[in-house]
Amino acid sequence: MLKYDVVIVGAGPMGIYCAYELMIKNPKIQVLLVDKGHDIYNRRCPILEHKIDKCPVDKSGYSGCKPGCSMTTGFGGAGAYSDGKYNITNEFGGWLNEYMSSEELLDLIKYVDKINLDHGANVEITDPYTEEVRNIEKRAIAVGLKLLRGKVRHLGTEENLQILKNLYEHMKDNINYMFTTKVDEIIVEDDICKGIILANGEKIEANNVVLGVGREGSEWLEKVLMKHKITFKNNPVDIGVRVETNDIVMEEINKNLYEGKFVFQSSVGTTVRTFCANPSGHVVVENQNGTIICNGHSFRDLRLGTHNTNFALLVSHEFREPFNNPNQFAHSVAQLANMLSDGGVLVQRYGDIVRGRRSTAKRIREGFVQPTLTEAVPGDLQLALPYNTMKSLMEMMEALNHVTPGIASDHTLFYGVEAKFYSARPEVDNNFETKIKNLFVGGDGAGLTRGLAQAGANGVHIARTIIKKNII
Repeated sequence: MLKYDVVIVGAGPMGIYCAYELMIKNPKIQVLLVDKGHDIYNRRCPILEHKIDKCPVDKSGYSGCKPGCSMTTGFGGAGAYSDGKYNITNEFGGWLNEYMSSEELLDLIKYVDKINLDHGANVEITDPYTEEVRNIEKRAIAVGLKLLRGKVRHLGTEENLQILKNLYEHMKDNINYMFTTKVDEIIVEDDICKGIILANGEKIEANNVVLGVGREGSEWLEKVLMKHKITFKNNPVDIGVRVETNDIVMEEINKNLYEGKFVFQSSVGTTVRTFCANPSGHVVVENQNGTIICNGHSFRDLRLGTHNTNFALLVSHEFREPFNNPNQFAHSVAQLANMLSDGGVLVQRYGDIVRGRRSTAKRIREGFVQPTLTEAVPGDLQLALPYNTMKSLMEMMEALNHVTPGIASDHTLFYGVEAKFYSARPEVDNNFETKIKNLFVGGDGAGLTRGLAQAGANGVHIARTIIKKNII
């Protein structure tokens, strides 16, 4: 039976920076990094590679989707094909400041940023405290929008992937990798974690186990931990759309902020926010455990880009008893859009939404914003999104139109559904250790973070805890 000092399940940013920190602090440590996806060199999305119009769910011939979606699993996690935005701030990006001081969190985020710089990241960073940004903020406040400020280092999809390759190469002689491998269970004896059990039945012993399974693994994480009587707290779930417009409409925001993060309180009591802006970017699809949702990314090299900017517009949904499965609710909403689009995502012009009619291929084609996700199916998102969700999105668009004139034009596109599955948050101490000794959890899949920077910081903190406790 194999045995390691530390087994890390999940090779997203939480797992990568955890493994990296363990390697740096103790090069002799025996670490295994396990992921159900592929290594960084063999992650290939069939939609992008074969120019097909649907995610090949449960179909043979596209090995990139087996055993996990190549857009969301594998070395780099779901962030590998993002546009690589690292928000150097403790103001947003997760809930780690509930477990540590804001100063410590910011130091950890800066440490992760330094690792990226050491592995090829560009040195450019946005300054959110200029006079131009102040003018944007003034217009936003006037219509009830709050601007969240934070320095952003934009890597771009291609630079992000290269940094991941550099990290992969740097770590491969010290960290043991195991890809295309599903983990079925953890081994617990007398409330102490002793290792993991793979889907093929193989057991691997470990002195410490770290679970950083990402959003796609959140359901598995909840099932495994609940079996061992670990309690959870439900986080809100975000449901909304991916907005796409012409670059010229977003020019001021793109130039001065790169990503404008705005928060809005709707008339129906919901919180709406913008997220993950991609200037000159592409709208893409993701497979979240069989549910097809949309996302976006952009390249740093503008020659690889488009003339459109896309960003997420998300409405937070909180639930009370007796309902306690917000993720399933979000999946159900997205699956309605999948059903209406025959297995894909819907696209609708904002003008058609305002008029209460479905979009047609003809109206999309005649619009001023041409979709970058060409396989999206014209339709009616109002048949999939709940009334309060759609009302909140429309109110947010009208408010944004005062800050970014033209965003609420007839031609702006809504793709749906986009959802962020923040998952239930397991009970952990301030070092992210569960009540089961030597079992740590972290990252987006544990509902503790919601972005690259805090996920990486979470991994570094866990690694330092393991080293400090001298339990390896």
